[in-house]
Amino acid sequence: MLTLVLTAVSLVLWEVSCLSYVQMFASYFESSYVCKMLPQPASGGSGIPEVIGFLNGVSAERLMDLTTFIAKMLGVMCAVSSGLFVGPEGPTIHIGALLGAFLLRSLVVVCKRFNIFRSLQRLKNDKDERDFVANGAAGGIAAAFHAPIGGVIFSLEEAISFFNAKLIARSYLTCAVAYYVLFFLETHSHEFDTNLFTEFQLDLSCRISYYAEDLFWFAILGALGGFLGGVFNYLVCTITKLRIKYINPLGWRRILEAVVITILTSMFVVFVPYNYPCTSASSLVKHVADNFPTFNQTGDEICVNRIVYGTVTKFPGIFGPPENYTNEIRAPLGKFLSEDVLLRKGKCQEGTYNEMASLFYVTGHQAVANLFKQGTYYFLSAGTIIAFGLIYFVIAAATSGISVASGLVIPTLTIGGCIGRVYSIAINQWIKHPSGEHGADPGTWAMIGAAAFWSGTGRITVTIAVIMLEITGKFRFLPAIMVAVVVAKWVGDWMNHSLYHALLHLKHIPYLGDPHKSLTSCVSEAMVQEVVTFSEYEAREEVERIVSETTHHGFPVLGLDESGRTYMVGLATRLHILQALNDHPGQVQVPICDYMDCTPYTVPPGYLLFDAIHFFKNMGLRHLCVVNDKFGLLGILTRKDLDHASHEHERHRKTGHKHDDHRDHGSHENTHADYDVEVQQSRYPVKRGTASLQVPLLESEVDRKD
Repeated sequence: MLTLVLTAVSLVLWEVSCLSYVQMFASYFESSYVCKMLPQPASGGSGIPEVIGFLNGVSAERLMDLTTFIAKMLGVMCAVSSGLFVGPEGPTIHIGALLGAFLLRSLVVVCKRFNIFRSLQRLKNDKDERDFVANGAAGGIAAAFHAPIGGVIFSLEEAISFFNAKLIARSYLTCAVAYYVLFFLETHSHEFDTNLFTEFQLDLSCRISYYAEDLFWFAILGALGGFLGGVFNYLVCTITKLRIKYINPLGWRRILEAVVITILTSMFVVFVPYNYPCTSASSLVKHVADNFPTFNQTGDEICVNRIVYGTVTKFPGIFGPPENYTNEIRAPLGKFLSEDVLLRKGKCQEGTYNEMASLFYVTGHQAVANLFKQGTYYFLSAGTIIAFGLIYFVIAAATSGISVASGLVIPTLTIGGCIGRVYSIAINQWIKHPSGEHGADPGTWAMIGAAAFWSGTGRITVTIAVIMLEITGKFRFLPAIMVAVVVAKWVGDWMNHSLYHALLHLKHIPYLGDPHKSLTSCVSEAMVQEVVTFSEYEAREEVERIVSETTHHGFPVLGLDESGRTYMVGLATRLHILQALNDHPGQVQVPICDYMDCTPYTVPPGYLLFDAIHFFKNMGLRHLCVVNDKFGLLGILTRKDLDHASHEHERHRKTGHKHDDHRDHGSHENTHADYDVEVQQSRYPVKRGTASLQVPLLESEVDRKD
């Protein structure tokens, strides 16, 4: 009601269009509640960190549920259409991952129901599910960005933790199908003209030239994008920490936060453009007077538009003497740009437009398209872009992470576009024009600035370069984009972690990154020695007790040799145990050995943690058992043990202090209220009984030096 009251007051005072503003505020108000109508915390935010963690081996509660899918779909549609500073790309990736998980489950159910394709009936395991989710996430990127190759590269660079040639081929097929289906749905055409299907097509019949010395300025732009990307990450993480501490514990505070962000956004969107001065439409073609004489003299392909360039180069002298060219060309040029740039007048008179309204009163995609528009040298002044960029920077950081399905890619491209456009204006005014050089096109440099800022926040280089080329269709700028994104990543890494990995840490998702090469400790220093185990044939009461009292996902299975010593014969997951209980109701002894994995991965106690982490990631493991030369069980490792050991080593390496005990996990407990991550329970408590075992380490194994 408060938003509606503010709208009514503003309409009476300003005498603006009633219907448009009422619709805008109503959509703002609606979007704040969509995700909370269905109690699915996993549907909030972009979902990219959770998907990355899932592909890394972490199963979050209800991350791949049908209710999460429904809440995500409804939430992202309303949030994006409301005008909040969010984008649909992140949730689309999560939706694609959900579709991959649903497809696997549907195949298994159908094949078992009709007893067909027995090979497909055995697909329901962790590895197969992660393969389908990875393919779905790649398809989501292809659909979100109209970038099929970018989807495959993203899976390689950021999502999956290990390389699999078959998985890459399947991801490519998924992305191609998603791209073609979306192409036909959006274009309604049987002609494969990809220029009609480019997300931010730079559609001007001209060629923007840049020179070798410009690569230096692109590197500076990349450094600026990396620095501001690091600042943006810091701001988002700081707000997220405060949100986790003060807002997330209570549901009503989440709703209140969404309402407050909605009201603040709507107030800025309405108040700022209304009080902004009007600009004459003649500024759109102001650059023609300076650039035009070069057309007839040298044929330089200076980017104005298809009308000017085509007319002047094909029919030189058609407008009479050169002194009359400018006036004759201004009219068609101004008409073309006013239709193509999506100008917004606001309260301005005919023949003028509002620069700020042309960025605020459009959708997120249209704002990015306006910033990327080539040939519009004076369309937006530097002051307008700076003011808009600062407002957008702060509100986008505050909006990120609220209880609404939303992504950060469109805000990232918008902020980066502002950086690149202002940077090009400064280059023209202070460097290129005084020296008589051709001016830098602001639209082109906005595109490169967007790539740099995106790299400064996400720290992914190849994916960004490929996606930027696919969404703009301008492969001529590949060298410039490559320089900008690489420098931005270097500068950003110097400041802090990437945004996705920082959110993984804040959400207490034990993501296994690449360990530092100085990690030379052994697995015996990080493993859990007090392990809950089963025998090959276990008493039903003991099995039921352990299953009900523990939350572990994996249980080593032990057998007895001829001398009476125990040794490891396999590994049974919780699903295996439950299936064994269901298949043998009322039976006193449960045959665990018939359901276990007979060939689990094991390592000796002297195995390096550095190699164990890579082994864990490359094989997509959830458990790694430590055994001696007689296959006696010494301990077990989960990703939380490895993640804690790696983080402790990194922390002590930076502070310069040695640490001797990796096994103190007390400070690493999961306190995040929204997730119940099974694999985070790595500290196996002592469960003494017929199914428990503790094998002491040998002194030679404990005291082994690296």
